[in-house]
Amino acid sequence: MSEDTAMEHLPSPAGGRVGGRAARAATVGTLLEYYDFTLYAGAAATVFPKVFFPDSSPLFASLQAVGTFSIAFLVRPIAAYYLGSLGDRVGRRRILTLTLMIMGIATFLVGLVPSYATIGAAAPVVLIVLRVAQGIGAAGEYGGAVIVAFEFAPEKRRGFYGSLPGLGVNLGGALGSILLLVMSASVSGDQFLTWGWRVPFLVGGVLAGYALYVRFRLPETPAFKNVEQSGAMSRTPLRDALSNQWRVLAAILFCMVGVAGLGYFYITFAVSYASNTVGLSRTATFAGLLVGYIAQGLCVPIFGWMSDVVGRRTVIIAGFLLAGAMAFPFFGLIRPDWPIGLWLGLFVCNGLAVGAVYAPVGTLLSERLPARYRYSGLALSRETGNVIGAAAIPPLAVYLSYATAGTTALSLVVVGLAILGVVSMLALPKPGIGRAEVEAPAPQAISEAR
Repeated sequence: MSEDTAMEHLPSPAGGRVGGRAARAATVGTLLEYYDFTLYAGAAATVFPKVFFPDSSPLFASLQAVGTFSIAFLVRPIAAYYLGSLGDRVGRRRILTLTLMIMGIATFLVGLVPSYATIGAAAPVVLIVLRVAQGIGAAGEYGGAVIVAFEFAPEKRRGFYGSLPGLGVNLGGALGSILLLVMSASVSGDQFLTWGWRVPFLVGGVLAGYALYVRFRLPETPAFKNVEQSGAMSRTPLRDALSNQWRVLAAILFCMVGVAGLGYFYITFAVSYASNTVGLSRTATFAGLLVGYIAQGLCVPIFGWMSDVVGRRTVIIAGFLLAGAMAFPFFGLIRPDWPIGLWLGLFVCNGLAVGAVYAPVGTLLSERLPARYRYSGLALSRETGNVIGAAAIPPLAVYLSYATAGTTALSLVVVGLAILGVVSMLALPKPGIGRAEVEAPAPQAISEAR
């Protein structure tokens, strides 16, 4: 049986109440998780250099602040391998509940970390420890949420349902940006640096309780119950994924390098560049973050739906091509007296280009992997790609912005990431290459899920 044919036998129980509830649980979880996670990006770009690294030069303060943001990606692959393996052996719901708890506690505590002026060098050390905890929480969240949405989705709407966790990611980022913007505009500069930036982190820890409530009410997916009841559960899911689908995993990994590099280039580096180098106000750059998140949030479900109509790879390649085409015009839009240029650039680049890639990529991989090692395979390829793209690109961009004249080198980085993404999709094996092990639905599991 080819993989295309096998896919026709995946369970599709989401036509009613359970599917909608699963989609909401997946979306609200990623919303709260990435409200916490992306909130840190905004603070790292605008606040942390002054609060936690006040004695450093502007260059090293920026590098240190962005470095604390990027360090989470260094632990995410290891955590994701472990959490993904557990997700394939003990269930999706339990792991998603655990990741949410870790993220919520860590984020709340970030809002309580004393400044460098209060406890000296211990302040950035504590900040880094909590950032690592955030990385562990995020490691198993997004992939698991995509899988839950996918495994409950109607057959012809898997691209749309699988994109909804991406909607949650961006709504969470928008919510964090709104709170930062409100706090920045409501208090003086000194008050914001002293306590104003902390409020959104404290709110994020409280809001995680609601997401936990929604997750606790979610049943286990029919696909996992089918594997469990049929006795087909893998004792070594990560190894099985590598043995049976290594070409697919490699292609998605390099795709994730491209999309993670582009996404954090715009949301982390470009916002910091607009503020620290170009001279846009803090309010303007926070508004830019908001535009970037809302634009991608609006576009992700549309591109997810489009991938159901024209195909996943077509939409992804189009997104990478748009990013490459905008590589040089993007910096021409960022001017000190024209914040609309930054907002327009982030709308097109982070909303349309990155959104087109981000929306279908999780569904694309989920379709290619059997349920018995789906979580492990998605965690492996996504988080390894993330650590390469997201941890390396923002610091590299900061360095190039100081070390080179103009923005040509920065634009070439974007072009390189876009080319890498297109090549990864062209190299993706066709369905049916490799071992197709997609399980048929278990009627009892589907009935219990309802």
